[in-house]
Amino acid sequence: MNRLTHLLVITLLLCIPALTYAQDDNDDEKEDPSKYLVGAVPEKDGKVVFSKEMLLPGLSKDQVYDQMLSWMEKRLKKNKNKSRVVYADKSKGMIAGTGEEYIVFKSTSLSLDRTLVNYQLTATCETGKCLLEIEKIRYVYQEKEKFTAEEWITDQNALNKDKSKLVRGLSKFRVKTVDFADALFTNAQTAMGVAPTVAQTAAPAATIAAVQVATAKPDVSSIPAVTANTPAASGTTSLNGYKAIAPDKIPGNIIKMLSEDWMLITAGNNSQFNMMTASWGGLGFLYEKPVTYCFINPTRYTYQLMEKNDTYTLSFYTEAYRNALQYCGSNSGKDTDKVKGAGLTPITTPLGSKAFSEAWLIIECRKLVSQSLTPEAINNNELQQKWMGKQLHKMYIGEIINVWVK
Repeated sequence: MNRLTHLLVITLLLCIPALTYAQDDNDDEKEDPSKYLVGAVPEKDGKVVFSKEMLLPGLSKDQVYDQMLSWMEKRLKKNKNKSRVVYADKSKGMIAGTGEEYIVFKSTSLSLDRTLVNYQLTATCETGKCLLEIEKIRYVYQEKEKFTAEEWITDQNALNKDKSKLVRGLSKFRVKTVDFADALFTNAQTAMGVAPTVAQTAAPAATIAAVQVATAKPDVSSIPAVTANTPAASGTTSLNGYKAIAPDKIPGNIIKMLSEDWMLITAGNNSQFNMMTASWGGLGFLYEKPVTYCFINPTRYTYQLMEKNDTYTLSFYTEAYRNALQYCGSNSGKDTDKVKGAGLTPITTPLGSKAFSEAWLIIECRKLVSQSLTPEAINNNELQQKWMGKQLHKMYIGEIINVWVK
């Protein structure tokens, strides 16, 4: 697009009724403006390229490739158009796809301001890491105006002369594109089992209902759990190979982490411990303390150790350890060496709790409230019928005393 046409289009955008774009500009200002100023739109050899490197310790190149290919195919398929993976070479660890979707600037009952964006998504997979890049970004605005990211959202075009403010009219393209890239990268990180680099916004305190504990094959049905806005635990201590974080900085989508990815509940100490796969639980806030919720059936071997000990851990793993979690959910530690069978590496926390070094997230808890469920406590008729005459679980609410992430 020549310079004259570029200037004419900018002028046209500035002249569109002030009410519409005044609202857009105000919306942009609600965000931290510094996030979208110099450097927010990275360039490589004069081309706009957003990139995110994900560290995936313990995964081989083939494992990284398989997980990334699966995520990319699902993510592009969600667009329900011609978006798709167009190139995949496992030996080179390379995956490339093309995407097409709408970015909405403003939507009301009377108007819809949006742009169609086309982009290329590329993944370079190596042992223990993956580089994800978004490039070749092109816009189709109002179904007719076509622009590239280089013409529209770079520091040169979308910032004022001293780079201290966004240029009105172009600001919405720059802001929404940066947000789009961040959201795409966060989605990929979550799918790969990586802690997102941006802390999850905490919700108000709430009680948590149960989700299914794994038996022979873990039942991954779940209902929402809520992360509470909580202070850091005072007992935070170091754990080799991990970084200690506050409970209110626990990353990821806890609903997905439980219902789809599962966790291990590990009870006991160095002399005797056991782990079990579970997907019933959640995070919350109780008695002015950050807490976790989990549920164990008294028929499980882990239950005995949970009753005998004061502390325990909940640990989370990437997709690479799915088989290990399936094994732990279908074998009893009472008559089986589950550690050997699962191929996991036990570690001991400074307080004596047990966990495994393959976990990307470990939450150490101290029992706060224990309560056996009763038939009268189930209000859902369908669940009452399902559990009639069966042994019900015991709920353990534990104060979060330490959190570690890799």
